[in-house]
Amino acid sequence: MRNHGEKVKDMAESVLPSTARTSAREQRRRVHRRQRTRQRDLLVIARRTAFDGAPASALADVVETGFEADFEERRRARDITRLVWNRRAADKTGPLTRWAGAQVDRDARLREAPQSEQVAHFARLVPDNLIGRHALQHIEADLEYRARQAEWRQRTTARAEAEFLALRNQVVRDAETILRVGRHREVNAALRAGYRARAKTAPDGTVVFPRPARFLHGGHDVTEFAQVVVGHAWIVQVVHATANLAA
Repeated sequence: MRNHGEKVKDMAESVLPSTARTSAREQRRRVHRRQRTRQRDLLVIARRTAFDGAPASALADVVETGFEADFEERRRARDITRLVWNRRAADKTGPLTRWAGAQVDRDARLREAPQSEQVAHFARLVPDNLIGRHALQHIEADLEYRARQAEWRQRTTARAEAEFLALRNQVVRDAETILRVGRHREVNAALRAGYRARAKTAPDGTVVFPRPARFLHGGHDVTEFAQVVVGHAWIVQVVHATANLAA
């Protein structure tokens, strides 16, 4: 069994066995091969243009017709960058990020600290070498994801609550309109027909109506009725359609 003091070293080194090592090497060879082929073809065209006495614009015309002049290697740099990120995405980061997340969750001071301080905390733990810096990059990315995930959940919850309140208020207004113009019986009849259309027969022959089998009982029931049915789109649509007829 390894000593407890070597835990951080083990965590940092656990990132290295990427699952895409072989494919990344083959992809890198293809990237360099394509670049050499493009440059060789461009040199052939440039040499022929010079020997034939054609104007310099002839080479530009060839490039415009579809040949890519890439002596600055922008395309190879882009392909290599994509290769690096694809290989990085295949790193075995699960043990490392779970360990880092557990460290943050257990320490109240670290949990409440800004992300920069959290990263600095792990920078002091991991070795100051290529392996440690590689591990630290994954830890930083995971901490940023955790922070954004919490923010996203808060925004999603707030948006869902706002939508729920807006829809409930709409049902309240529609129910009040229906009661005011005397279409109480019509909306309950439409709801009753909807419940029957959605009813199912149990194995013992009992008819099971969908929930909530809820009707509008009167002016005293508007708020509770809206609270119960707001999560059922077809009921909201029936109430809204009846209110529009009343208007």
